[in-house]
Amino acid sequence: MAFGLTLSSSARLALIGLAYVYTVKLLDTVWHGIFSFPPLSFTVVALNIWAGIAQFLFFYTLKVSISQRTLFTDIGGWAGVAGAVINLFPKLLALSSLLHYYFSIALPRYSQAIAVLGPWVGAVLLCCCCLMLSLSSVESLNEKKRYFVAGTIGYLIVVGISSTLLYRFVSGSPVRWQQGEIGTSTASFIVTASAAFLCIAYFYSGFFHGNAPGKEDTG
Repeated sequence: MAFGLTLSSSARLALIGLAYVYTVKLLDTVWHGIFSFPPLSFTVVALNIWAGIAQFLFFYTLKVSISQRTLFTDIGGWAGVAGAVINLFPKLLALSSLLHYYFSIALPRYSQAIAVLGPWVGAVLLCCCCLMLSLSSVESLNEKKRYFVAGTIGYLIVVGISSTLLYRFVSGSPVRWQQGEIGTSTASFIVTASAAFLCIAYFYSGFFHGNAPGKEDTG
């Protein structure tokens, strides 16, 4: 257990958070500006932060639940924790922007860089986490291998989407998360985002039941 959560319960929370983020992104893509009403924007951002915390709790719980440690599990575990933490930065920055409160006077100057680089770095680290754990020789992880492979594919798709945003940012183009501003059609963006969602959802589902890797999990 970590933070009073079993791996099973943290995986369920992470999936709920993932489904929320996917649904919000889908609605904002199809009906851009639907969440522009200030109280609604605040609610959406606050729940985004909750989803990010749920993701962090899962990867932290996953890391500490692996009792048989190797170089691959150590690197993979820390990559997952770091990726989840980094993914929280843009969400917290969005909340600061809504509240017009920044911890540093220089922070607004780097807000777009954080909004673009944060998801990219986070996705790369989470992809590395799943990849390293899928390649681990730890016997207790073998039965979860297909879930780690699905997670690797899902986060790799997110890396691809985030890389498009990063390229536009580096080239000086304005970037946001709507499909029209990352150079793709609405249909292709929805298909790509849906593929990532399904892969990562399947990854989380692999930890709903049974024992945690290397430890007893009755959750």
